[in-house]
Amino acid sequence: MEQKLPLSKTSIVVTRPKQQNKHICSDLASLGANAIAFPCIEIKPLSDFDKLVVDTQLSHCELIIFISTNAVQFGFEALPDLAKKIPASCQFAAVGASTAQALHNHGIQQVLTPLDNFDSEALLKLPELQNVKQKSVLIIKGQGGRALLHETLENKGANTHSVDVYQRTLPKSVNLDALNAKIDLLLFTSSEAVKNFLLLTPESLQSILLDCQTIVGHTRIAEKVTALGFKKLPIVAATPSDTDMLAAINLWAQHIDHNA
Repeated sequence: MEQKLPLSKTSIVVTRPKQQNKHICSDLASLGANAIAFPCIEIKPLSDFDKLVVDTQLSHCELIIFISTNAVQFGFEALPDLAKKIPASCQFAAVGASTAQALHNHGIQQVLTPLDNFDSEALLKLPELQNVKQKSVLIIKGQGGRALLHETLENKGANTHSVDVYQRTLPKSVNLDALNAKIDLLLFTSSEAVKNFLLLTPESLQSILLDCQTIVGHTRIAEKVTALGFKKLPIVAATPSDTDMLAAINLWAQHIDHNA
């Protein structure tokens, strides 16, 4: 008898940007799920910052922080010689493990990263970020977003500069036909994706979609899901990484099977 896959007969909508949904959709499909890619954010590079000013900052930078994997990708695309321009003593930091891995892939091995709760708050608690007075800090990030890191480090006395190397926009077109199937689970890894999901879907579908189970990568996203009218309590994965999201999905599937 053919063994039943753990996610057989489940349809899971992945709302990550197109560049980031390939691997998790593939993993979900290998577990038997109907993985529906429905990107709710489009990522575009930004290159209109003053590279001469940034080069000056890099030349004496003591700490460089990457906010996301997108910050790594577009940061190194916009500043291909970034690693060569900073002093050898400069420390690298990343908000989460995936971002740290992206830096490893660029040859940066020593990266400060929180052990859990991959967010700005956890990064700011690291011992290395406590005494930053008069230190030169550069934050590589996307346009908009939270200003917590920049503001907190400045308040601690650091000379902090932020560079936006990408922007998040609402996709111009989506495949609404993909949502006509029975949806079992909606996967969100940012609050912006939750908001955009409702902007992209017609009201005629939303009464059904708001009844769906959601799985999110952070408690802040869970709060956004609830605030925007989703009726079921969100499942919160340990982190937004593929590994932790898949682990949470598998636990959910076991619970569903157990109570079937």
